[in-house]
Amino acid sequence: MKATQLFRDQLGLSQEVIAQYLGITRSQLAMYEAGKRGLPTTALVKLADIALFFEQKETKLEESQILIHQELEVQALLVLQAKELQYKQIKEQRLLENIQKKYKQNLKLYAFAQHSINNTMSLTNALLQQAIIGMERNNIARQTQQLIKLQGIKSQLDYINSLKEK
Repeated sequence: MKATQLFRDQLGLSQEVIAQYLGITRSQLAMYEAGKRGLPTTALVKLADIALFFEQKETKLEESQILIHQELEVQALLVLQAKELQYKQIKEQRLLENIQKKYKQNLKLYAFAQHSINNTMSLTNALLQQAIIGMERNNIARQTQQLIKLQGIKSQLDYINSLKEK
């Protein structure tokens, strides 16, 4: 593999871009990489400059500084994600508690309506219907759905916290 191909691969650049940098045409570069032609001296000097760049130890220092900066950005992102998930968890927990409360209220209403069935039939029927509707709206399946949402949020939070610890 020719040096230009190796450098293009390491830098993620096309033949056209490297050719521009070397001050030659893309076709000249393609012929050089195919072994059909040499490069002009000015292009070889620039190619040598690229090679020196990769050999220097300063590159590793710059890369580590970039990585440190990116790691800090990731940490900030994780903190933000965790806060958003904690807020969402609180919100969903309150919703679950409200659903459970309404369900319990409607169970009691249903029991009361059953108890007072002998008193006034029309009022009892209205109470029964209200209780049944309320229990259907806040049933165990809906509570389970809410618990699943909460568990998903908790899992996401746990994962983010484990990432933050790395």
